Amino acid sequence: MLRTEGETLSLGRHVGSLLKPGDWIALTGELGSGKTTFVSGVLASLHPGSRVRSPTYVLVEVYGTKPTVVHADLFRLASSQEYVGLGLEDLAEGDAVVLVEWADRAAGALPLDRLDLELRYLDGGGREARIRPRGDRWESLAREGAFDRDRWHDALYPGN
Repeated sequence: MLRTEGETLSLGRHVGSLLKPGDWIALTGELGSGKTTFVSGVLASLHPGSRVRSPTYVLVEVYGTKPTVVHADLFRLASSQEYVGLGLEDLAEGDAVVLVEWADRAAGALPLDRLDLELRYLDGGGREARIRPRGDRWESLAREGAFDRDRWHDALYPGN
């Protein structure tokens, strides 16, 4: 359970610390469920001082190097066929990590090896993060407990 925005940022910071070039994260959840807040935490971990610009209107934003962070927001896609035209696979080459909001709109076009993260509202407040590792690396991290709450709940983010 994520009780506050600070906890969502902390989870993002922790997951950001686990990322390696070539990693993809597929984010799903209702509007306002915290996907962009999570991405802000990842970016703070990888490129301190950088601020997330919501890519809703431009669809893709790219931040920094080593690693390059590619942040796509597929909310405005009318069909999964439009995904192909974004060229995310090209942007993902080299040292990039890719974070895709509204990943369900890519309808099976994302790499099979990835971390799926669904953010859901809970009755009574807060949010739930459902993490689904896909592929050997992510499954290994999950078995090691990398996503356990005690590993990230205070991930260097004040105000939790």
